[in-house]
Amino acid sequence: MIAYDRLSQIVPADQALACKALSVSLQQISGISTLQLPELAAAVTPQQTTYDLPLISALTVAVPESVANYFTSTLAVGTGSSNSIVVCDLLGTAGGYVSGPAMANTVTTFSTMDLDVLTEIYYTMSQVASGIWTTETDPGPPPVYSTDIPLGYPGAGSYPTQDDAIQALIVLAQAEISSLILIYPTQTTNLTVDWDNMASQLSLEKSLQAQAGIQFANLQPNSTSSMYGFIFGLPSYGRDTQVGGVTQLVESVADYTNFTGQAVIACLREGRNQPYLQGIGIATNAPIPADANPPPPTANLIPSTYTAQQAANLIVV
Repeated sequence: MIAYDRLSQIVPADQALACKALSVSLQQISGISTLQLPELAAAVTPQQTTYDLPLISALTVAVPESVANYFTSTLAVGTGSSNSIVVCDLLGTAGGYVSGPAMANTVTTFSTMDLDVLTEIYYTMSQVASGIWTTETDPGPPPVYSTDIPLGYPGAGSYPTQDDAIQALIVLAQAEISSLILIYPTQTTNLTVDWDNMASQLSLEKSLQAQAGIQFANLQPNSTSSMYGFIFGLPSYGRDTQVGGVTQLVESVADYTNFTGQAVIACLREGRNQPYLQGIGIATNAPIPADANPPPPTANLIPSTYTAQQAANLIVV
């Protein structure tokens, strides 16, 4: 492409400028450098315009702000780049995408707090719910029961029903939690963030699965076509290494302790290796021979050829 200053020495400056402007404009068309002028003319001549579409013709940007805002508010709800939706936003809980780190942080945080009293209250709740301290005091009808929490346990005493006993223990638990919040403000904040994140992940998954029309109850188990489709897709999945992408999900659910799980991971890594090798011309396929060796035994089929005598008998003289 001739520079403007050189072209202006060949043709008048105004023509040179016009030609240069047209040249720069045409360069914006993808693939134009491989076209001949007649080919370009043949493609451009039948093109239709935005005639009689004044709102479209008046656009000064490719995508109006209102349209962009619509898609941003309805589709840009994921955790990927620019709020794009990644596969872990849809299925991440299965691999502990958010819950794994959050639960690990919870256990670590709990280890820095004195939760003996709260643990005892929750243990007592479980005992009450199991009914081991509930007895029939009057056969009725209707029968009358009493729940008696023994001395030494939180909320010790007699209650008309299990529900009454549980309600009393809830009041004790709430008081203890309020006390722990005052004693451990930093830990409380960290725990709140972790559990809010898990709740948000579950809510996002439920919403996206509904939009995608995924109904787990209707999925066909042990589908051979789905299984092999997944297997053959592993190398391409391996190239999706963004946070929350397919590779992260597959690695999080694969069992590293057996051959199958390690083979899955190896296929993902193969997919990341292939572009580098193919880029320098190294073949990465190892084709399986089409013919078995040794060949399988031949079936005993109906004869398909004539004997010499049978062929002679067919000759018409």
